[in-house]
Amino acid sequence: MKHLIIIGVGGFAREVYWHAQGSLGYGIDWDIKGFLDGDVKLAPEEYEKLCLPVLGDVATYAIAPDDVFICAIGNPPVKRKLVEGMLARGATFMNLIHQTVIIHGTVRMGTGIICCPNVTIHDASVVGNYVTFNGRANLGHDCRVGDFSSLMGQAGLLGGATAGENVYMGADALALPHSVIENDAYVGVRSVVFKRVRAGRKVFGNPAMPI
Repeated sequence: MKHLIIIGVGGFAREVYWHAQGSLGYGIDWDIKGFLDGDVKLAPEEYEKLCLPVLGDVATYAIAPDDVFICAIGNPPVKRKLVEGMLARGATFMNLIHQTVIIHGTVRMGTGIICCPNVTIHDASVVGNYVTFNGRANLGHDCRVGDFSSLMGQAGLLGGATAGENVYMGADALALPHSVIENDAYVGVRSVVFKRVRAGRKVFGNPAMPI
């Protein structure tokens, strides 16, 4: 039995704790051990909302042989910093896939991925490492998502669209077929990408425009 530790102590980490209990392998291959602080401390009353203890922080926690990790932080640069720090210390990450998720058999996926309830990933799509899909996020056929990106609730890429590394798509954001979101871009809530978002740009609206 492996012991899952959730990196992060904020609201999304608390959601992931509950999603984990409905995910593939829970209670059979792994259980949940607790949480790790990232690089930001919360107010004391926020820690009281956690259902399991905070075991330490990412800089000092002593990794046990049976520990496995996921990073429940939506912000891609923060997620990348914490994950790479843990990898340098020998941490092993797993995929957390809720049992309601639909993933077609031709999909290729990396490691450290979180798929919250009702995510769908369609034919021949490719998903990198440490990608987060919040509830009802979706990829159409032949889509690509790069490492450390985050698609929040109901965000999606339609057929043949691409999101690079460290991309953040807010809730209900949508990329139309064959559009491209380059590395480090930020797509705001309910925004619609028609063609291309340049690297590092922050866009908002329908059509999505730089802000």
